[in-house]
Amino acid sequence: MARRPEAVVSDVMRRVRSRDTSPEKALRKALWARGLRYRLHCKRLPGNPDIVLPSRRVAVFVDGDFWHGNQWKLRGFPSLEAQFDGSTNAGYWVPKIRRNMERDATTDKCLTEMGWRVIRCWESDIRKDVNSCAQRVVEAIQ
Repeated sequence: MARRPEAVVSDVMRRVRSRDTSPEKALRKALWARGLRYRLHCKRLPGNPDIVLPSRRVAVFVDGDFWHGNQWKLRGFPSLEAQFDGSTNAGYWVPKIRRNMERDATTDKCLTEMGWRVIRCWESDIRKDVNSCAQRVVEAIQ
């Protein structure tokens, strides 16, 4: 018996991880190699940053390109909405991604007002050159 399309989508969505992704692990490894020690997924800070350097008041987020609104740029579309042209579920994805982007901006503002430095690294940038992303963190500390 064939599976319902909803069941397939739910199986795919279940595999999407919010923590310990391969780009996040790669960045953590690069920071550790530079002698930086950090905390992970600090729940007491707004947005639950992926990597936190408490003594330096630096919060690092590793953002997925699709979920946080960068994929349309990578794929050469003129806008987020254009990425979903012709899609039957654009009415779901565009508002969802826009809300994520707004939440990211609110989180950044809140952390900055609390005296934290916020660094956001795109997963695609980490995959391309993890060392330059790690260097951004090092420079924020200095």
